[in-house]
Amino acid sequence: MTLFFPISARLTPKALSLSLIGFILLVCVSLILATAWQMVQSSDERVDAAKIAVSNIVLAAEQQARDTMLQADNTLRDLAERVAHDGIGPDQQKRLAKLMARQVNNIEGIQGLFIFDAQGNWMANSFSEGMQAKNNSDRAYFIYHREHDDQSIYVGSIVESRTTGDMVIPISRRIDTVDGAFAGVALATVPVSYFQSFFKRMDVDDEGVIFLALDNGELLARRPTIGALMTTNISKGDIFSRYLPHSDSGTAIIRSIIDGVERIYAYRRLSGLPIVAAAGVSYEHVFAPWWSYVYQSVALVGSIILALAFLGGWLYRQIQQLLVAEGDLEVARNELEVIALTDGLTSLANRRSFDGAIQKEWRRAARNQASISLILLDIDLFKQYNDHYGHLNGDDCLVQVANLIAANVSRACDVAARFGGEEFVVLLPDTELAGAVMVAEKIRISLAHARIEHAASPFGIVTISSGVVSTCNTGNEHYKDFLISADRLLYGAKSKGRNRVES
Repeated sequence: MTLFFPISARLTPKALSLSLIGFILLVCVSLILATAWQMVQSSDERVDAAKIAVSNIVLAAEQQARDTMLQADNTLRDLAERVAHDGIGPDQQKRLAKLMARQVNNIEGIQGLFIFDAQGNWMANSFSEGMQAKNNSDRAYFIYHREHDDQSIYVGSIVESRTTGDMVIPISRRIDTVDGAFAGVALATVPVSYFQSFFKRMDVDDEGVIFLALDNGELLARRPTIGALMTTNISKGDIFSRYLPHSDSGTAIIRSIIDGVERIYAYRRLSGLPIVAAAGVSYEHVFAPWWSYVYQSVALVGSIILALAFLGGWLYRQIQQLLVAEGDLEVARNELEVIALTDGLTSLANRRSFDGAIQKEWRRAARNQASISLILLDIDLFKQYNDHYGHLNGDDCLVQVANLIAANVSRACDVAARFGGEEFVVLLPDTELAGAVMVAEKIRISLAHARIEHAASPFGIVTISSGVVSTCNTGNEHYKDFLISADRLLYGAKSKGRNRVES
């Protein structure tokens, strides 16, 4: 058995042109998709690397905060137990002051230690003995301990130290009497600058950020710092509103509500402490090298595509010369077809087009045993119109009448044609006699309403007479007899006074 492949078959100019365009487009699209895939992979890798980096920074910030809080808590627990056991008499106050001063010197991160009695008065502190005693009963941490018997550590919002004037983070414990009554508060203060100095050693870009915040969104420390640090709350930011309610740690791409910078963040809630640590590197910084790679790749791919486009364009132009010639022939053929089937004056179908349409519809009606109707129309006293107004105005009159006929023949299958001279014909497939008469009357009335002046007519305006025929017996008749019947009815309308429809 021999297989035959028409490999020597010649493509048409159009097929050859489309094949060339398709091949070039395929190569270009393949290059673009491959490059885009590489860019997406590179983008994902940079995001993953950034997430790992900020997660490590958050772990370091978390460990630093946890160590500081743990040292402060151990110190405060020891002080609270001493006060609860030994009281807070004058001699005890001096011993506590010396002890607290030594502990502050030995513990990194703690700025000061304080003991307050049940009324909020300073009883002992780690600073010099000559400092003026103050009352801190208005502080939020003091009020909290006075109203709650919670024995755990309490981390409060940033306050301005009444000793040094610095912004500090208060860490406190409740002191109870032997019988469990409220006896005061032990307080440690950590300067905000301590954490901010630590944050400066972390590897983040100039637009990056590291912060510690209470779980209610109040900032404790931030790099870069902001002027309104004490009064800034970020609880409405995405980390607190969208992510922390569902997970205590994670990563996300977020636009900051403070400075509007889009960053890749990592965040963690410190276990056992009401603190959240977070760090972010700017999206722009992460993708700066990636954009350089993108520009280089786009330039390379663009050069290849331009070379292909130049070569393809040269070949395409050669093919287009053939297509232009073919197109000109097609346009000329279409124009000739339109000219052959359209009346040049009225733009309706001509007699040749009508003859083809009625033969086709006649056969179809015979197959389907359907009705078919025809309206033959003639302008009344048109010779007198030409004699009175001239042939140019007569042509204008024919055009106006043709437009009115076309406007009242609405279906796509209907055919309105100029039959000859001032005669017109309307073919209505699938239409019974009543419907055809209705169309004829619409045309007659529309022409009457148009009130085209005709001084030589007894009506004073241009009118039209019509003969309407309809049949559903096309299988036993000939369409020419159908036309003869319509013509007879038309002249019957003329003989009965014109401007009427006979059916």
